[in-house]
Amino acid sequence: MSMISVPLPQPLKRAAAPLLAKLQDGHLGGVVRGAAFVMGIRVAGAAIALLSQVLLARWMGAFEYGIYSYVWVWVIVLGIIVPMGFGTSVLRFIPEYRAKERWARLAGFLRTSFGVVLVVSASTACAGLLLLWAFNDHIESHYVLPLAIGLLCVPAFAVTDWQEGAARAFGWVNLAYVPPYIIRPLLIVGAAGGILYFTGGATGLQVALGALAASAATMLGQRLYFIWRTSRTMPKARPVYHAKYWIGASVPLVLVEGLYLLMTNTDIVLLGYFVDPDEVGVYFAATRIANLMAFIFFSLNALAVPKFAELHGAGKHSELQRFVRGVIHAMFWPTLAAGAVLLVAGQFVLGLFGDGFDAGYPMLVLLMLGFLMRAATGPTEYLLNMTGNQNIVAAVYGAAALGNIGLNLGFIPLWGATGAAAATAISVLISTLVLALVVRRRLGITAFIITGTRARAPSAA
Repeated sequence: MSMISVPLPQPLKRAAAPLLAKLQDGHLGGVVRGAAFVMGIRVAGAAIALLSQVLLARWMGAFEYGIYSYVWVWVIVLGIIVPMGFGTSVLRFIPEYRAKERWARLAGFLRTSFGVVLVVSASTACAGLLLLWAFNDHIESHYVLPLAIGLLCVPAFAVTDWQEGAARAFGWVNLAYVPPYIIRPLLIVGAAGGILYFTGGATGLQVALGALAASAATMLGQRLYFIWRTSRTMPKARPVYHAKYWIGASVPLVLVEGLYLLMTNTDIVLLGYFVDPDEVGVYFAATRIANLMAFIFFSLNALAVPKFAELHGAGKHSELQRFVRGVIHAMFWPTLAAGAVLLVAGQFVLGLFGDGFDAGYPMLVLLMLGFLMRAATGPTEYLLNMTGNQNIVAAVYGAAALGNIGLNLGFIPLWGATGAAAATAISVLISTLVLALVVRRRLGITAFIITGTRARAPSAA
């Protein structure tokens, strides 16, 4: 069947020529084609997530929505940290053992990593409940019970995060992304809608209970399907365990993930101590809209990251430079276009959340700057992680997290939620620039949208 060719206007053709030329590269072209599929799922998930947040905000009001938002941020942070790095290390070990047909080690790794995630997440939830009981006098009363429910969500969220990584490692994109980004949000908003229908209102506590049920159902369904698919993919083998080695390789990764999460979520955590829940709700709505700019970044990373390790391991330095530059261009220009749309439509979209939410527009603009800067340098942290430079990434994010705490403590009492947005934007901008400089020094790779393409020899440092 022949394809119909649609001629582009000459100015548009000239503007698009550099990016189209980069897409002719075999590595980048494959990544972009695969990323388009991932992005399709994420765009559908983004639409569902945005609609669900709009509905929750309108049904609950800013105050109760702020309580729920604050609790859910804690669930996200803990749910990503407690897998102890196994949510990332699965991307290394599963493909390696499959390629070498080491089925006994793969079976042992799957059991060990799942067991570690389940035990650590359940222990974290129990410890959190004890701390909440011990210090409840120091926490605003309207947060206490919703936080307790949120802690019970952590094991289900953590296991889902691990299963997402494991499914990605097997190449099962639908199983990886559909449950957490489509099914879970639909179940949460469905639960909230049911609560509203039967009770006439929806509080932060009630929706947190709905989120607990939705998280558990999503995790269980994904788990059963994952077991079924692995049973059909892997030959049966008696598991061989190398738990010490696997844990030793995985735990350092949680430091990088945890510090980045700390840097990007300190704002909401600290806002809960300084401002009322309604202002937290407005700020959370602004972050949900700003996050729309990250889908291109996420989609390309999902497939580009393994290629970094492959090209670096093969010693193809010039090829790696071209690939990195192509990824940055493929990220930056669509992200810039998305930012321009949000800049124009942001106030209107915020208004969809309900009365008073349009006050989050200045926060939205500040947060968008951070996402645009990350796209301008590409996935530098992943590039460093895949080339054995994860320690410097942890150091940079550690310094940025501490700086972000200090900026939030200084800015929030002065400017409220706008100060929190400014603190986060500054932290992201500085850490992004520093990582780009580290990539240049350590790997000899230029990771910035407006610089040349010529690579230099990496530093011996």
